[in-house]
Amino acid sequence: AADAAMLKLGYDKYAADAAEYKAGFDKLLADTTEQKAQYDCVAVARDAQLAKLTADAVELKAGYDKLSADNADQQEQLDKAAADAAEFKAGYDKLCVDTAEQQAQLDKASADAAEFKAGCD
Repeated sequence: AADAAMLKLGYDKYAADAAEYKAGFDKLLADTTEQKAQYDCVAVARDAQLAKLTADAVELKAGYDKLSADNADQQEQLDKAAADAAEFKAGYDKLCVDTAEQQAQLDKASADAAEFKAGCD
C-alpha cells in the first residue's frame, strides 16, 4: 500500500507537471497567436501605406509629366514667337533699306530737277 501511495504521489506530481507544462505551452501559443495577429495588423497597415504612397507617386508623376508637356508646349510657342519676331524684323529691315533707297532716288531726282531748273533759268 505504501508503494502504491508513493506511485500515486509520483503520478500526481507527473500529472501536475504535465498540466503546468501544457498551461505554459497554451500560454505561449496564445501569446504567439496574439503577436502574429499584431504583426498581421501592422503588415496590413504598412501595405495600405505603401499602396497610398505608390498611388501618390503615380499621381505626382502624372502631374510632372503634364507640367513637362505644358512647358514643352510653351517653349514651342516661345520659339514660334521668336521666329515670327525675327521674320517681322527682317521684313522691317528690308522696308527700311527700300525706304532709304527710295529716299536716295527722290533726293537724286530733286537734285536733278533743281539742276535742270537752274539750267533753264
